Amino acid sequence: MSARLTKWLGSAVRTALSLGFRAYVLCIIALVGWLSYRALRYLIVSLIFASPPPETITALPTRMDATLLETQASAWEALRAAEHPRAPLAHYHSVDGWFQPDRFNDCTRSGCHTPMPHNARKEVRAFLNMHATSIHCGVCHMASEDSVLQPTWYSLRNGGHTQAPALLQVYGWLTSTEGQKDLATPTHAVQRRLVGLLRAAAEQSGSDPTLTRLADELEAVRHTSDAFQALVATARTQVPLRFHGQYGAKLALRDASTGQPILGYPGTAEAVAEFQRRGEAAEAAERDLLLGNVHAGQRTDPLQCTTCHRQDESLLDLRAAGYPPARIASLRTGQIFRAIEEIANGRPLHLPDFATPDGERRPASAPSTSQP
Repeated sequence: MSARLTKWLGSAVRTALSLGFRAYVLCIIALVGWLSYRALRYLIVSLIFASPPPETITALPTRMDATLLETQASAWEALRAAEHPRAPLAHYHSVDGWFQPDRFNDCTRSGCHTPMPHNARKEVRAFLNMHATSIHCGVCHMASEDSVLQPTWYSLRNGGHTQAPALLQVYGWLTSTEGQKDLATPTHAVQRRLVGLLRAAAEQSGSDPTLTRLADELEAVRHTSDAFQALVATARTQVPLRFHGQYGAKLALRDASTGQPILGYPGTAEAVAEFQRRGEAAEAAERDLLLGNVHAGQRTDPLQCTTCHRQDESLLDLRAAGYPPARIASLRTGQIFRAIEEIANGRPLHLPDFATPDGERRPASAPSTSQP
């Protein structure tokens, strides 16, 4: 009985091994056949049929319109596929930045204003709309009794108060005396802090490829290596180039009693609803009255560039808002902003002193009523 069982088991094992070997051979044959088919198909299709345009072109936005400005950059995979993506086919500017949607700004979410509201004068509208990427409308347009404005940041995710953007925090650390000392003899904790700030800045910006790559490379090298120091130097030059409003947050006036951001003219919800209901059909005088009710508390004249962008007695307390000294210094260098005000006041544009040969100063132009 034992011999029979042993013989039967031996036969079963041999049969199982034979079937397993045959199945293995069949799998190999099938795999080789499938790979051959895919290779031949790719070769024939690529030679005979024209390839479609690559995704980095077809999936880029084709026009910078209001609908596009209400979407997140992360919705366009092609924008993240290359560090310097091509320009939209119907627009001559490169897409090196993005206008992050602000769904908590009452001025725009009410439907009264577009995300880029300044369009009356083509000479200055680009400079004015530049502020809309990082500053709530009320900072320049809402009346305030404060001699110095101390705004607060609000998150574009929930509209609530938030701390200064990570991009400003990392720049402040990179340029501060403390940060330079820490990064000169870095520890593992210093490396983690720098990588963490860069990752947070990349996330808030909508996955900026430069910031993401910097964070990856800084995390991959040893903190005691020369490569780490080289990447720190790169960060010091690249981080300031990302200051185009992709912070994931914006500045707004702060409510003195609650400390929360003011995202619309206080007490005007009913006036806004009334204007939306009757504004289009109202007569001119009635429409002006409705608009006055909507903008109760508006400044007679909006702030000028040099009201905030100046060395002394700036109306905006940038330090209280979390701006680092190095960034404040660049924002308060007034040559560019004075040139913009010259354009806004109808005067000819002269290049700032630093852009003229050998610092040659140009004579101030006389006031003119003609447009440049």
